[in-house]
Amino acid sequence: MSRQFAILGLGYFGTTVARELKRHGNQILGVDRDESRVDALSNVLDHAVIADLTDEKALAELSLEAYDAVVIDVDGDLESSVICTLHVKELGAKEVWAKAHSDAHFKLLRRLGADRVIYPEYDAGIRVAESLNYHAMVDFIRLGERQFIVEIETTERLVGKCASVSKLAIDQDALTLVAIKRGEKVIHNPQDDTTLEAGDNLVLMGDLEALREIGRQL
Repeated sequence: MSRQFAILGLGYFGTTVARELKRHGNQILGVDRDESRVDALSNVLDHAVIADLTDEKALAELSLEAYDAVVIDVDGDLESSVICTLHVKELGAKEVWAKAHSDAHFKLLRRLGADRVIYPEYDAGIRVAESLNYHAMVDFIRLGERQFIVEIETTERLVGKCASVSKLAIDQDALTLVAIKRGEKVIHNPQDDTTLEAGDNLVLMGDLEALREIGRQL
């Protein structure tokens, strides 16, 4: 089912979000004060508007309350980003996602009521650090203070020691093997006798310490 999204600010982040949402068949409104940015994305946008994102009257004319969500990407300008977020919230947007550029910016956007604040530099830094520490980690999602979903790639070393799921040193009370991704195939709830192959991606959910123990086996 097609949904409607408004992207306010067509920097690299906003443009990427717009392209991906459109690829999934959604209706996209794109707004930026830079005419060249709007023109560059004209083949993607269903509606394109050139406007100052701090102009409350201009934003009011966009009927943002009718969209499923509004994404705010104001490049490098904390004041403009904050003003835009404040106006969008006051205009009754259903859901507001805003990009932050610093810790202070992150806190301000949360205080203003942004439903989700994206901090790309921080998130990317965390992922790089985790990947460097556990070289086989592909991705992770934080569920709570110490609960994660982690995707790790099996190595030749691991497969040499653990030919099947039953051989993995998994603490059943703290960790669950949710799935194994093997190329385009996904093996849900793998059984103990499921064989492991180098290059498989293991999707694990559970406690941080238990996940770190698996990481040490790699």
